[in-house]
Amino acid sequence: MTALALAAGCTSAQPPPERPALKAADLAAPVRAAPLLHWTGSWRGPIESFDPVKRPAPDNRVEADLRAMGNGAVFGTVTIDGATATVLRLDDKTQFVKADARYWRLVGHAALPLRDFAGQWVAEWNHLLYGLDLARLSPQRVAADLAEIETPAATGTAAPPMPAVPTWVAPPTDRPVAYPPPDGVPAGAPHLDLTRLDTSSTDAVRNGTYWFSPEAPHRLLGYSGVELLTNLGLAPEAAARLTVRTGTAQEAADAYADLAARLRGIPRTVTVNTTALLDQEVSQITPCAPGVCGPVAVGLRLTNDSEKLTIGERIDVTLYGGDFWMPDRITDKVGTCRVSVGRLAPGKSVRKVCVVEDPRIQRMQREDKHVWFRAETSATLTSVTTPSRAEQRARELPAH
Repeated sequence: MTALALAAGCTSAQPPPERPALKAADLAAPVRAAPLLHWTGSWRGPIESFDPVKRPAPDNRVEADLRAMGNGAVFGTVTIDGATATVLRLDDKTQFVKADARYWRLVGHAALPLRDFAGQWVAEWNHLLYGLDLARLSPQRVAADLAEIETPAATGTAAPPMPAVPTWVAPPTDRPVAYPPPDGVPAGAPHLDLTRLDTSSTDAVRNGTYWFSPEAPHRLLGYSGVELLTNLGLAPEAAARLTVRTGTAQEAADAYADLAARLRGIPRTVTVNTTALLDQEVSQITPCAPGVCGPVAVGLRLTNDSEKLTIGERIDVTLYGGDFWMPDRITDKVGTCRVSVGRLAPGKSVRKVCVVEDPRIQRMQREDKHVWFRAETSATLTSVTTPSRAEQRARELPAH
């Protein structure tokens, strides 16, 4: 009887039911509905520069404190090797930056005076400048990344699975890396691994990990990896380690109000951090007639082909003369002159004339019956501006 009772007791004990695997779609849904994601963290990588000679080292440390909003806007501060900038990224075409001279010396800027940048709001057209695509921090973009993941959430430190490889593509030359969680995320927290082929680097693998809280409803806690980084072929130590907190509806409303106030502080016209030049055409140079060779007028037609930029330039003209009408035979320098264009609006053209007065012109005419000329131009950018539309963008922001 005792033996039977013990046997019955053993057989009645049931193992605890297994928890269903966490699916990417289930974890993506609350992220997509988040009114705000507040990201903090850092990564390493090269910072793109206008000056290829003074390009910063490939291990710049970048730190960020950013709020990513439900409407896709991302704003806050980005610090590169200790130089901090305020960044307002509204969409793929609109990004404003305000920073001191140290920042602009580090990242480089268009061929304009530093005073046009330091301490001023600047329209930054290089949206991938920081080595991490800031747009992918928004709730919708994170949810889209999560929705691409086919494997369920995992725990532990095992390496992520290899990505699917089409039959016509060579197998990857390396394997995904198991990245540690960012600060504040428990080591055993559930995570989803996003893995992709990097076809630009001999079919290598780029991957990153999204981390979630162990308890339901499994809030998004952070990200670690290189898949969010825009620079290719980075070593694992360049990985981004970002902690994220989901904001409340009230925090989102406050953040939108903060962003609107910042936008209203931006001037109607701002300098653009880009290189742009006017299209130039030498429209007229009068050759010397026999016995008549005074000052030579050079006519230039300048056109702004840009759709949005207002451009200012200083153009230096160098005049060459010779006794033969073919341009490649006209090699003797006879003088210079300069024209300036303060502000030429998009799609507009202007004609400018500068006059070269030099005794070499008359001397050439005395030696040769006819003298022909050609001109070379060298342009220096003096301003590149565009309407900011910041006030309008502030009005377009949602209230929460």
